[in-house]
Amino acid sequence: MTTNKRYVQLLFMSQTCQPLEKAASAEDKKIYKEMKHADKVMRKSAKKLGIKNPILEIPLELD
Repeated sequence: MTTNKRYVQLLFMSQTCQPLEKAASAEDKKIYKEMKHADKVMRKSAKKLGIKNPILEIPLELD
């Protein structure tokens, strides 16, 4: 199971086009790929809607 902290790290890496670590788990690879796609779709949609600085966020869970 991936933690919120790891989700945030993967989101940052996908948005800044940083490569995923070679030792990343299969789950991390899947999440990274999905986030890259979500970021691409979000930016394309934002451009159509005239949004200048779109932000893709992951809500944090509070205990």
